[in-house]
Amino acid sequence: MDKATADLARKIEASLTLGGELADQIVAVIRKAIEAKDFDREGLDSTDRILAVICEVRPGWSVSAKGIAHGPNGHWRCTLRKSGVRDNDEYIGVGRGPNLPHAMLAALVKVLAFGH
Repeated sequence: MDKATADLARKIEASLTLGGELADQIVAVIRKAIEAKDFDREGLDSTDRILAVICEVRPGWSVSAKGIAHGPNGHWRCTLRKSGVRDNDEYIGVGRGPNLPHAMLAALVKVLAFGH
């Protein structure tokens, strides 16, 4: 596991907003993982854009999300796993955040910490 990438996921989970150097680090990790280099800061708050990255990085993986539609902190949780029915996946990504995009990003970055 890449410790720096795992640490980045923890920073995402601890932040209410993603800006500055943190945003630049997230964009760099995602750009490294995908073919299309057009991912930018605007994508950090787009559920659709993050889902497209997940589909590119881990096609066919199960994505589950749970949270409260409440701002500014809805306490969202996103789980990425190879299979939606087994508990013995080699690795999974579980991310938390104040909104769905941030929870999805944290889960994705945790998966990327295990290698692309």
